[in-house]
Amino acid sequence: MKAFLKVLSTATVVAMVSTSLSIPFVSADESLLKDRMDERKNFVIQQLEQQSSQSYQLQSQSLSSQTVVTEIEYKQQIDYNQIHEYFFTTRGGEFTVEALHGNADDPFGPDYFIYEMNSEEIIEPIDYDTFELSEGAYYLVVMGYSEEKESYQYRVKGEFSNAPDSVLPKLTVNNPASADTRLPKDSAPNYPVSGSSDAVKLNVTLNYEQEVALKAPGLFKWDHLVLGQGYNFLTFEAMKLGGNKVISFYSVTLPGVSRIQGNDRYHVSSNVSRTLRYWGYGSGTVVITRGDLYPDAVSGGPLAFTEDAPILLTNPKSLPYSVMTELENIQPERAIILGGPASVSPDVEEQLEDLGIEVDRIGGNDRYAVSASIAERVADQWGEGTAIIASGEAFPDALSASTIAGPSGMPILLVKKDGVPAPIETFIKNNPNIENFIIIGGPAAVNESVATKLKRIRSGAEVERIGGSDRYEVSVNVAKYGINNLGMDASTLTFARGDLFPDALSGAPLANMFYAPVILTPANKMHSKVSAFLTAKSSEIDNIYILGGTGAISPDIEKQLNRFIK
Repeated sequence: MKAFLKVLSTATVVAMVSTSLSIPFVSADESLLKDRMDERKNFVIQQLEQQSSQSYQLQSQSLSSQTVVTEIEYKQQIDYNQIHEYFFTTRGGEFTVEALHGNADDPFGPDYFIYEMNSEEIIEPIDYDTFELSEGAYYLVVMGYSEEKESYQYRVKGEFSNAPDSVLPKLTVNNPASADTRLPKDSAPNYPVSGSSDAVKLNVTLNYEQEVALKAPGLFKWDHLVLGQGYNFLTFEAMKLGGNKVISFYSVTLPGVSRIQGNDRYHVSSNVSRTLRYWGYGSGTVVITRGDLYPDAVSGGPLAFTEDAPILLTNPKSLPYSVMTELENIQPERAIILGGPASVSPDVEEQLEDLGIEVDRIGGNDRYAVSASIAERVADQWGEGTAIIASGEAFPDALSASTIAGPSGMPILLVKKDGVPAPIETFIKNNPNIENFIIIGGPAAVNESVATKLKRIRSGAEVERIGGSDRYEVSVNVAKYGINNLGMDASTLTFARGDLFPDALSGAPLANMFYAPVILTPANKMHSKVSAFLTAKSSEIDNIYILGGTGAISPDIEKQLNRFIK
């Protein structure tokens, strides 16, 4: 079994929906490939954890007392669009898995792992291909990473308690016709699926929300799936009697512009969170930050991504009604408050605790101390060798920085225009793995003296700058940097008003989930640099999110944005 590289957060797993499950692994560079392989495994684990008792009953129906079987071969073809799951039971003992296919040593060839249903855990090998299994029910899970179908053949030896089945259910999907489908612009959201299967149980799930039991066995058709604007993720799951399963993934893109709005900034943040929930995003943690001032909040984007958490804005002294309602819907176990009691009062903390939520506060004497403390959390999780530097005296550049900081695990460090505050300097000294810095904003925001200071603090450090003539051009240039250097693309874009901070702040987790740039815009006029960027990327754009109501970004801007979607 190929070694796991690291265990990734569910935020990354959700982000994978628009990357590794919709893009063949062969099209990614090697660094992204490794992450996507682990993301795929994490995703499969989540699927397995959702096994229903009904599924287990179907598995058990085919089990009977039989002669003890000690060897079986699983032989099939697979691509990146499928997962194969082979069910077996044992009374316990040593098992070996031998890969017999020709490309068994290819790190990006077919891969497998063994999953125990009772403990909901992956079984780690005691040797390269040897496993010690307790009595129970298991899956041998096989995954592919190639756009083309590749053959695999695994010989499994051990004492099975019942004769396992080596045959998978047949599943043919006619619509969607391909793994990645883009509908014409202005298509209706109702989408039909069809095909055939010999499975005894067949489901299709859309975006983790709509699950439909399809007719099986035989031909199936369902005309009532309702797509969301932009990217949609369909999962077909076919199970035969005895438990073997085929899972097939499809993406269907409904191009268009989506506006996430509300009565106020707090309501907008709640609706962004609700949109995230629609996509299956969340870990039981939320980030709470003051909604009327930005200093403690602007470093929070990478932390929210790290924690798989939405960012909910609050009044300093009490939780707004819309946020309370969203918290009741989420039912989180933990809330991270950004800022000390002067920013978010103990009254808010008490409200959270009354909801049964554990409170974790990240405070400090000033915005720079808070920034450093947030950075410690991010650095502890990611260990990234690059940090973002942005002005702590203005918000736009730090918000634009969230575009690249979150998905890359880079902490955002706030500085003064002409200096590096003591808490930030201490953080850098305490994290020697950080050897590179990216300054966001021009010299008017962060002077060259800061770059000089950074090189003194970290000898040999490389310092680069992503600048621009104003906040709007900076946001465009940050987006270009992410696309050119960090594997992002322009298929999904997120727009926020550039002279106000709240909507961009609460929208950062949504943008990060799709690896989507955050573009700042004036309220009523398309900025020339933004227009030029959209013109250059128009052939790639599928979906645009607007954060805020028509008072934040005008209907005229919305119409102009829609024209860039082809």
